[in-house]
Amino acid sequence: MYENFINWKILIGIIILIINIIIILIAAFVLRRKFIEADKLRKNAEAVSDTKSDFLAMISREIRTPMNSIVGFSELALDNEVSLKNRDYLNKIKINAQWLLQIINDILDISMVESGRMNIGNIPFDMHELLSNCRTLIMPKAAEKGLFLYFYAEPGLGKTPLGDPVRLRQVLVNLLSNAVKFTNNGMVKLHAVLKEMSDNSITMTFEIKDSGIGMTNEQINNILQPIIQTEKGKKRKSGGTGLGLAITKKIIELMGGSLSIESTLGIGSKLSFELVFDTINSDNEELFEKKLVFNDLDKPVFKGEILLCEDNIMNQQVIFDHLTRVGFKAVIADNGKIGYEMVKSRLDKNEKQFDLVFMDIHMPEMDGLEAASKITELNTGVPIVAMTANIMYNDREIYKKSGMFDCVGKPFTNQELWRCLMKYFIPQNVSNTGMDNNQGIDSFSSKSDWEIQKELQVLFIENNSHIYDEITGALETADIILAKRLTHSLKTNAAYIGKIILQKSAAAVENRLVDGKNQVTEEQLKTLKTELDMVLNEFSSNMQ
Repeated sequence: MYENFINWKILIGIIILIINIIIILIAAFVLRRKFIEADKLRKNAEAVSDTKSDFLAMISREIRTPMNSIVGFSELALDNEVSLKNRDYLNKIKINAQWLLQIINDILDISMVESGRMNIGNIPFDMHELLSNCRTLIMPKAAEKGLFLYFYAEPGLGKTPLGDPVRLRQVLVNLLSNAVKFTNNGMVKLHAVLKEMSDNSITMTFEIKDSGIGMTNEQINNILQPIIQTEKGKKRKSGGTGLGLAITKKIIELMGGSLSIESTLGIGSKLSFELVFDTINSDNEELFEKKLVFNDLDKPVFKGEILLCEDNIMNQQVIFDHLTRVGFKAVIADNGKIGYEMVKSRLDKNEKQFDLVFMDIHMPEMDGLEAASKITELNTGVPIVAMTANIMYNDREIYKKSGMFDCVGKPFTNQELWRCLMKYFIPQNVSNTGMDNNQGIDSFSSKSDWEIQKELQVLFIENNSHIYDEITGALETADIILAKRLTHSLKTNAAYIGKIILQKSAAAVENRLVDGKNQVTEEQLKTLKTELDMVLNEFSSNMQ
C-alpha cells in the first residue's frame, strides 16, 4: 500500500511537471506571438514612415514645380518698369510664395528628423561666404522694419571648415528670421567667434541676439516643441508654422551642438550654440581672388552657352529668361535624350562644347539621371547641374553618382541661381543698373509681361489641344505610365497659367493612376475634358 502511495505521488509529480512544461510552452508560444506581432508592428511603422517620406517627397515636387513659375515670373516682372502699385502687388506675391515654400521645407524637415533620415554633410565650405549669404537674405526684412542688422565674423586663419553649409545656413537663417520677426525696433546681431583651434579642427560659437519682445521660461520650453509658438491662438500675429525652431534645435544636435536660449520678457533674446568643425588648410589669398561679392541690387553679367534639358514648357521659358537676362546664350533640349545627342554631336563634329548643362530629372524618353550618366561617359568635362524640385535627403547623393556636380532647387531666386553660376563662370562685370543692350541678350527677355503671357497661352494651345485624346488613348491601351505622365504635364501647365480648376481636375485623374492600375472614373474624365475645353476656348478667343 505504501508502494502504491509512492507511485501515485510520483505520478502526480510527473503530471504536475508535464502541466508546468505545457504552461511554459504555452507562455513561450504566446510570448513568441507577441514578439512576432511587435516586430510586425515595428516593420509596419517603419513602412508607414517610409511611405510618408516618399509621399512628402512627391507632394513637394508637385508643389515646387508651379511655385517655380510663381517666384520666377514675379522676379522677372519686378525686373521691368512697373507702377508702384503693381510693384507692391508683385513683391507681396513673391514674399508669400517664399513663405509657402518655407512651410513646405519645414514639413519635410520635421518628417526627415522623425524618421531618422536627415543626413549631415561633411564638405569644405567658405564660412564668410555663408554668413554673407545669410546677411543678404535677412537684410531686406530688417530694413523694412527699420532694424539695425549687425554681423561679426572671426577673420580667416588659413583653415577651411568641413561641414554641412546648407544645414548651417538653414539654422542661422531660421534664428535670424525669428529675431527680426519678433523685434519691432532696435537691433539684431550675429556673432560668429572662434573659441578654440587645433591642427585639425576649430570650435566656433554662434550667437544671435535681438532687442525684441523676449520670452518667459514657460514660452522658451513651449517654443521648442513642434507646432507651438510664443503667440498662440488668436494672439498669434507673426505667422509661420511653429516648426522652425524645433527643427533648428534638432539640426544643431545632429551637427554635434546644443541650442541655448536666454531671454527676458520685453527686453530681448539671445540664442547661441557651439559647433566643432574638422578643417583642412586653405590659401586665403587664393580664395579671396576667386571670390566676388555683390549685393542684392547688383546683377552679374556672364558670357557663355548653357544647355537646358527641360521638358516643361513653362519652366523652359522661366529658366531661359533668367539665363538670357544675365548674358548667357541658352539652348533648350526637350528631354534628356535630345540633350545627350546635342552634346555628342558637338563632340563628334569637334565643335565648341556647351559651358554648362542644367538638367531636369523627370523627363520622357530619357530622364535626367540617365542623360547625365551618358554625358559624363563622353568625357567632355562639361559640368552638369541638376535643376529640379526633388531635394529630399538623399537626392543630392543620387545626382552626384550620376555625374552631376551640383543641384539648384525649384523654385529658385535670382541670388540662388547667380551663386550657382558663380561657381563655373567669372562675371564680365557687376552693374547696379543691370546689363547693357550689347551684352548679347536674346530679344526674348525684353518682351513685356503681357507678351510673355500671350506666348504662354499660344504654347498651351499648341501643346494641349490634343492631350485629352492622348490621355484616353493611353488608358485604352493600358499604357498607364504614359497616361500618368500626360496628366502630370497638363496639371503642371495649368498651374503655370493660373487655371486652378483644370489643375485640380488633372490631378484627380493622375492620382487615380497608381501601381500600374487605371482607377479613373468616367466622371473624372468628363470633368477633365470640360475644364480643358473651356481653357482652350478662352485662349483661342484671345488669339483672335
